[in-house]
Amino acid sequence: MPPRKSRLSQGKPLERKTPMLRGDDFKTRANPPKRKTSGQAKTNRGLDALKRQARARDMDSCVRCGLVLAGAGNVHHRRNRGMGGSQAANTVSNLITLCGSPIVGCHGLATQKPWEIDAERYGWVLSTNGSSDPATVPVLVAWLGWALPAADGSWQVLDQRAVA
Repeated sequence: MPPRKSRLSQGKPLERKTPMLRGDDFKTRANPPKRKTSGQAKTNRGLDALKRQARARDMDSCVRCGLVLAGAGNVHHRRNRGMGGSQAANTVSNLITLCGSPIVGCHGLATQKPWEIDAERYGWVLSTNGSSDPATVPVLVAWLGWALPAADGSWQVLDQRAVA
């Protein structure tokens, strides 16, 4: 069987079956914007307010290393929201400020294996299969030592000898 010849090797021009998308047409047709439902928008506004409260409590500093972030850090869920998110995870006691992203920096160390085990020991991460309330699990805070995140958006400093 002889090899097949392409249209180009036969000297024929290629033809498009559909017109080529350019500029704004490409952005709007190929990737239509996803619209948030009113419920999602309200949830995000509530979560944004909780994140601001957690950042204020943490003095916009990384809880693990103490680095002052000046708005560059991430607010981390100690207990993951899971697939699709969970409203129970959206509490100020479940949020801490960490430097970096979920891949690098302290945020990366808290969420990537093998460091995740140490992060659980220090309260930066909570086990997803555990039933413990984030408000009752102490966190090792760089500038305070062991502390409990209170529901009012503050830290309750613990006796260091009692925790160790």
